[in-house]
Amino acid sequence: MFRPFLFEAVLFILPFLVYGVWVLLRGKRPGLPERTGMPLLRLIALGVICMAVGLALFAHYGGAPAGSGYTPAHMENGKLIEPETR
Repeated sequence: MFRPFLFEAVLFILPFLVYGVWVLLRGKRPGLPERTGMPLLRLIALGVICMAVGLALFAHYGGAPAGSGYTPAHMENGKLIEPETR
């Protein structure tokens, strides 16, 4: 359960990291024009878009194939039988 959460968190943070690298590189070139505005709102919007695309791809490509059956974990003769997807 932690892996999907971590994947979505990385997708949300990705625009902020790219922007941070861009600011660092721009700081080493003083000849570039100064850009004004509020990038935080744009970065949050891009992060949410990346998360939505990630969730859609995870929902589409993740999980068991269509028509497959699922047997939950159960006890047989005192032994735990793992869940199974057929």
